[in-house]
Amino acid sequence: DMRTEIKKLHNRVGKTTVYVTHDQVEAMTLASRIAVMHQGSVQQFDAAQMIYSRPANMFVAGFMGSPAMNFIPAELGDGAGRPCVTVRTADGGTAALELAQPVPAGAPRNVVLGVRPEHIYRFSDDLKHRKRAVAAVKAPVELVEPTGAETLAVLRFGDLEVTGRFDPDSAPRMGETMTLGIDMARACLFDPTTQSLL
Repeated sequence: DMRTEIKKLHNRVGKTTVYVTHDQVEAMTLASRIAVMHQGSVQQFDAAQMIYSRPANMFVAGFMGSPAMNFIPAELGDGAGRPCVTVRTADGGTAALELAQPVPAGAPRNVVLGVRPEHIYRFSDDLKHRKRAVAAVKAPVELVEPTGAETLAVLRFGDLEVTGRFDPDSAPRMGETMTLGIDMARACLFDPTTQSLL
């Protein structure tokens, strides 16, 4: 309620306002521009949606959003002549996920693939038709958390647990091995050494 009143007051007064908070939800809902700080340094200063969708580094990516962005170790390569990243799967194998954008010049071979939980879907032909940059990968479901409006699921990628956010109608079942559709147009690549966005 207080957040709503502050936003109404700001709109009515029409003056530049500096609001300091540790609550990322408050920052996203109130701000037209956000300065994310860490250890006394500004990590990124940008529009709220850009902070969320194109975070400058892994700190910003992990801080903004709940559940946080998933960080998956990956290796750059070519799949059928197209740039892709290879990730480890739970069965000990690998999966090549085609990238939606060209790889930046000078990018390291080993990268970190950043994927928000809401950009992981149950794969289907309809999804592939609606989202052209969807890459398919199989993953076992280790935990399911229904919350009413959405269902969170913990999925296994190699030794890593990855969180997905699903619509209740397409929610995974515990113990199921499902084919996921990852929206690579929304994915981020980070340099594991500098932790910066590539």
